[in-house]
Amino acid sequence: MPGLGDNLKRWRDQAEVDWFSQFIKAWIPFNAWMTDTFGDLSDRALLDKVKTEGNVVKNKTLPMLAKNLKVAHDAEGGWQDDSNDAQEFRLQVGELNRHLQQCIIEGRKGRVCFETVDIGWNANKDEQLTKWKRQFRCRRDHPNKGEVHLEISASKTVAAFALTLPKHDRPTLEDDQMFRALKPDQRALLIGMFEAVSPRIVISVLAGHGAQKVLTYGDADFMDDAGKNFSALIDVIYGLRNALFHGQITPNETHNEIYKPAYLIAMRLVKCTL
Repeated sequence: MPGLGDNLKRWRDQAEVDWFSQFIKAWIPFNAWMTDTFGDLSDRALLDKVKTEGNVVKNKTLPMLAKNLKVAHDAEGGWQDDSNDAQEFRLQVGELNRHLQQCIIEGRKGRVCFETVDIGWNANKDEQLTKWKRQFRCRRDHPNKGEVHLEISASKTVAAFALTLPKHDRPTLEDDQMFRALKPDQRALLIGMFEAVSPRIVISVLAGHGAQKVLTYGDADFMDDAGKNFSALIDVIYGLRNALFHGQITPNETHNEIYKPAYLIAMRLVKCTL
């Protein structure tokens, strides 16, 4: 027969909120809304439409994240939407960032955090510059779709360099023997150009050190661009969804706490659709 101590522990465990399950329950209607609104598309295509096209979630969330918009009506603190719901929403964004700073969550494409977020497709496919009297160029979708072509013009003493990769993949580039034979400064320059033509734009939306203009959510300073912060938030929530659904989350107390603000944010997004 269990003792009082065992019973207390069991009741305490029962009293703990399972934020994993709550998050899943919030994600399901959000995903259903995306499919109903934009069609039966891939997850990435659906997320891009939420981020870039006019829709109720974006239209209602941006004012909670933004200041000094033209339609602002003297909101306290300069926020476009300074309602109680909006204040709580911003606090939860800050809480989510705090948890993700303290605990590493690995997704399929790297760490899930606001420092490496996918904010959409990159329209830039061609980078060119002149350095050390040579022409450097990096082109995506050249010569064929998906391929990346890098080149350096010849000099009087050095032959031209040309390399075509089957897809945009930095490890493949850095492992290539022809690329490794280049001088370090040339490799560094080409890597920068290679990243500039990446198919997706991956950035940090946290404010840089000493930034003059920031948007503060909770205790976290984000860049002064509500649109990019919104895109980042959608990407982080989706990254947490993937980490959970693909079994990359250990069901412990620390991870459970991460999903509390994630759930509250997801529910706020769902309420925008009602």
